[in-house]
Amino acid sequence: MTVLTSIRDIYLVARFEVLRAVRTWRAMALFVLYGIAATGAAFLFTRLVKTMENALARQMGVPETEVPGAMLQELMGSDTFRSMLEGMVGTSEAVDEILGIPILAIFNLWFGFILIPFFAASASAESIAIDMQSRAIRYEVLRTGRLELVIGRFLGQLMLTAGATVIACLGVWVVGMYMMRGNMAMSLAFWLVWLSIRAWFFSIPFVGIGMAMSQMTTSPAWARVLAVGVTAATWVAYGVARAAEGSDRFGIPADLALQILPQGYMNAMWEPVGWLGSAVVCALLGVVCMIAGFARFARRDL
Repeated sequence: MTVLTSIRDIYLVARFEVLRAVRTWRAMALFVLYGIAATGAAFLFTRLVKTMENALARQMGVPETEVPGAMLQELMGSDTFRSMLEGMVGTSEAVDEILGIPILAIFNLWFGFILIPFFAASASAESIAIDMQSRAIRYEVLRTGRLELVIGRFLGQLMLTAGATVIACLGVWVVGMYMMRGNMAMSLAFWLVWLSIRAWFFSIPFVGIGMAMSQMTTSPAWARVLAVGVTAATWVAYGVARAAEGSDRFGIPADLALQILPQGYMNAMWEPVGWLGSAVVCALLGVVCMIAGFARFARRDL
C-alpha cells in the first residue's frame, strides 16, 4: 500500500466516522449534551458574577444591578475576583495577561479543561469496539489496513469533538450577549473560538485514551467505562503529583508524572504564545495513547 493510498483511506475512514455519527444521531447527542453543559455553566457563572457585583455595590454604596456586567471593570480590580481568576488559570502572572479577554471566554476555557476530557474519552470509546462487537469491522479491514482504520477513526473523533466545541461556543456566546452586559458581539465570539481551540488541543490525549480503550474490548459499554475511569485516574494522578511536587522524597517522580499527564500542560495553555508548545505535546500524547491501543488491536482476531 502506497503512502497516497494510505492517506486516501484515512480520509475516507474519518469521513465515514463523522457521517455515521451524524446518521445515528450520536453526534447530535454529543453536541447537545456538551452544548447544554457549557451553556448552563456559563449561565450559572453570570449569576455568580452578579452576586459578586452586588456585594461590591453594597460596599461602595451604589445601587445594585439586575443584569451582571455593569460593574465588571470594578469587580475585576477586586482581590476576591482576582483570587478566583488565579484559581482558574493557575498563576497571578497569567491573570495579568488575560485581564483584557472577556470573562466568559476565560470561564469557557477553564470549564472546557474540566469537562471536555470526559466527553472526548466517552464519545471515542465506542468508535472501534462497537464494530468489533458486531464483527462488521472484518469487512472494513478487507478494504484497508488496520492502522489506516484506527487513524481514520481517531481523526473522525477529533472532528466530532471540534464540532461539539463550536456548538458550546455558540451557547456561551448567546448567554454573554443576552444575559450579561458589556460584551461586544465580535470580540466575545473571537475570544470564545480562539480559546476553545486550546481546549480542543487539550482534548486530543483523551480522545486517544478513548480510542485505546475501544481497541481493547468488544463491548462499547465496557470501553466507555474504561475510558472514563482512565480519564478520572489522570486527574487523581495530577492532583497527587501537584501535591508531591517539590518534596524531597517524591519530587522527581512527581515532575516526571507532570510531563506525561495532559493536565501538566494546562497552565501553559493560558499563555499568549507558549500555549502552542503545550498544544503540540497534547497532540503527541493523544497519538501515543492511540498507538498504545493499536499494539493490542493489531494482533486481535477480528
